[in-house]
Amino acid sequence: MARRVSDAVVLLLLATALAISAIDLSVGLDRLPWLAPRVPVITLLALGLFFGSNILERKSVLERTHRAVVAAAHRSDRKFAELERQIAANSRFPAEVESMVRSTRREIPLLPLLSPARSLILIAGTTLIHFAQHYRTFLIEKSLECPVRILLLDGGTNLRQIHLALGRHFGEEDSFHRELRRSQSAMVELAREARAQGGRFDVRAYDTTPTVNVIIVDPGSGEGRIQVEILPYRASANLRPGLLLRPGSGSGDDDLFAFFARQYEELWSVSRDVTGQ
Repeated sequence: MARRVSDAVVLLLLATALAISAIDLSVGLDRLPWLAPRVPVITLLALGLFFGSNILERKSVLERTHRAVVAAAHRSDRKFAELERQIAANSRFPAEVESMVRSTRREIPLLPLLSPARSLILIAGTTLIHFAQHYRTFLIEKSLECPVRILLLDGGTNLRQIHLALGRHFGEEDSFHRELRRSQSAMVELAREARAQGGRFDVRAYDTTPTVNVIIVDPGSGEGRIQVEILPYRASANLRPGLLLRPGSGSGDDDLFAFFARQYEELWSVSRDVTGQ
């Protein structure tokens, strides 16, 4: 539309200029006293019309370009979304892996992970002494809202050889056995205190070699999370890599979230209750 207006203005200006030139050549502008003084005004008006139509045309071009860019952006967004769906469908990286971290202790704060729990908190580890020491009040308060279940390595003296072997694995040859016994006592005391206040708090001990530490929050919920901490050889607690999992689209053996939730339940079923000691 703006282009047609601009073309019409140019044609009008050409016609006006030709008419004035023809009058000047055939009759002479000096013989038309009413026209001669108006030629400058006509010229300025013509220039105004020309530049105005030119601005309208440029504005129209910019608007068309903007619409084309927006449309291209929408098409690109759709194509990228489709590409992401195809990559997710063909990738070996599971959809339920929310993040992979170099250090669970440094990169996944515990309180933001545990605080949203509404139905169940499951924790499995080796000593878990830091939970008993630093999250005592928090765990007692959460046990009043939902069950808290703790699985830790059995600190009994009959497993001393396993403790020594794991101590070498963790680089804590001289202290690991004592740490386990201290951790179990602290966790049992924490459970008794929580129960005395009406909390649902259970502690069990397992007698098999641990491979991972896990924290599971609301496994039956679509908002559930599982933190998996790998236990590599002689790596400090601040350097243990891990995964943060959420319920994903996997099925069967491909569903990591369901796999680690089942692993916890299986280990819980073969562990012994130590809160009655």
